[in-house]
Amino acid sequence: MTDLKLRKIPFVFDDVAFIWNPQDPGFSVMMNKISFLAVGFEKYICRAVQDAEARITDPAVLAEAKAFRAQESIHSLAHKKHLKALIRRYPGLQETLDKVVASYDELYEAHPLEFHLGYVGGLESVFTPFFKLLIDHRDKLFAGGDTRVASLMLWHFCEEIEHRSSGLIIYDHVVGRYLYRIANYRRYMAHSGGLFKMMGEEFVRHIDDVPADILLRNKSDQTLPFKARMQSLAGVLAAQLPWHDPVHEALPDYFAEWTGRYDRGEDMTRTYGATLQAA
Repeated sequence: MTDLKLRKIPFVFDDVAFIWNPQDPGFSVMMNKISFLAVGFEKYICRAVQDAEARITDPAVLAEAKAFRAQESIHSLAHKKHLKALIRRYPGLQETLDKVVASYDELYEAHPLEFHLGYVGGLESVFTPFFKLLIDHRDKLFAGGDTRVASLMLWHFCEEIEHRSSGLIIYDHVVGRYLYRIANYRRYMAHSGGLFKMMGEEFVRHIDDVPADILLRNKSDQTLPFKARMQSLAGVLAAQLPWHDPVHEALPDYFAEWTGRYDRGEDMTRTYGATLQAA
């Protein structure tokens, strides 16, 4: 079992800009989409894990499930603060958020608990290699951006790495059917990918001061090293193998740095990036 900590970090985003990193508009949009997705996905995670808890017979797995659910709930609240600031500037984005949440609600009603636990376990298993890529290259992706959003994202990514095993621990205990999870993996990815496409279209509808081609992007404007990108891709693919155990994954050095700074009592709301204000 993993040892998860509950960290309530008092983020404030009152005047944050939509393009919070002017050095990398594409990455700004991509991370904003993650904020929207996080609210819907983490509500979905909490719902699935809470429903699964009645089926958990191992006290250690139950403790893992409750801590995992608590961490994800805290993440959702933090991203809601970020979105609240964006929605004040662009009120139409409330409709975008409502569509993301509704999509996950509809998905939950349409499938059994086994499907949802597979979705959670399947996506959570790929987060560590993907987020490691972003964290390892934070100097290119986050350093020139608003410290509040950069700090929010790096906090979230570090905690996703911390609970990297939780989704599969719960799935394997409650469901335990590897082939079922893998058979549905494309459906999980198609659903989340469809939401990213929808969010881009929604941004174009509701944001009139950012070019449409930027709002439709799902990637950074920076070119990250080829070797690092291939290692991340290999990690994502390896996460679907039957013997994969997330506990053994390579972690970014920054994970230990971030947790150490938190434990020392530093202000984690402004731990990385530039001090920028909205235009």
